[in-house]
Formats: sequence, structure tokens, C-alpha cells
Amino acid sequence: MSKAPDFGAVKTSAELLSIARAMELNSVERYRELAEAFEISCNPDTAEAFRELAEDEARQAADFPVPAAGLAQVVPWFEEDPEIADPGAVHYLMHPWHALDLGLRHQERSLALFAALAEQSPFAEVKAEALRLVERERGHVAEITAKRDRLPEPPDDWEDDLDPPNWEAGD
Repeated sequence: MSKAPDFGAVKTSAELLSIARAMELNSVERYRELAEAFEISCNPDTAEAFRELAEDEARQAADFPVPAAGLAQVVPWFEEDPEIADPGAVHYLMHPWHALDLGLRHQERSLALFAALAEQSPFAEVKAEALRLVERERGHVAEITAKRDRLPEPPDDWEDDLDPPNWEAGD
């Protein structure tokens, strides 16, 4: 997110919907990868939380029309898709609460993106579609917040590993 976004890059609502669908599908893929990684790391509860996030994103993607011209390959405003999980925010001991909190942050980033687009796009059609996406994302933010808040917050020492991995070779 180092350069200033060019909100004129998307000229039609069809382009915007293609980008939104691609964002959702990218998140599905990333959350499924995280679920698999947490399953391998013997953290099945967090793996399940990531699977649920992936299923939610898949349902959201299915709500968008399949674009005739194919899906957008990149989000034109950022180096990183706002709904893609930040690898630095993931820890193998994290709890389901953390997974949902991570999903919540990504939904909030998408909400901010669509709100900025609704405000700054030079195209009325794109502004109108972006406003619809803002309302949609607000609903997703509320859903994930409610799910996260139903879970117990992890203890302060959640990342303390009593049996850390031994990475030293040659012992």
C-alpha cells in the first residue's frame, strides 16, 4: 500500500464486481491453506475457524456474477489484496479467536477500500456499486465480530510454547 491508489482505474460496475469476486476467491484459497497448515500443526480448533472463514468467503463470492471477461487478476489499488491474510499475523499457537480477529481485520480493510472508492471514483456507476459493497462489507464485519465475540479471548500468554520446536541440527 505504498503508492496512492488510483480510484479511476476501475471504470465500470462490472469491473468492480469482478475485482470484488476475485478478492473473495483469493481469501477462500488463503483461508483454506491456513486451515490445512493448522491441521498439520495439530491445532484443529483454529484449523476449523479458518475453514469456516473460507466457507463464508466462498458464499460471499458466489453472490457475485461470474464476469464474462474473466476474473480480475489483481486489485488495482494495492500491492496486496486487502482480504488476503498477512502471513506475519499468523502464529501456529493462535486460537480460533485470533483467526476470526484476523478475518475481521481483512473485512474492515475491504470495507475501507470500498468506502474510499465510493467517495473518490470519478465514475458514478462505480461509486454506486462501491456504496452497495460498503453495505455488504458492513454486514460481513458485523457477522465476524459477533462470531469472534462469542469465543473466549485467549490468555495473555497464549503464544508461550512449553515445547518449542528444535531447529538446531547436528546435536
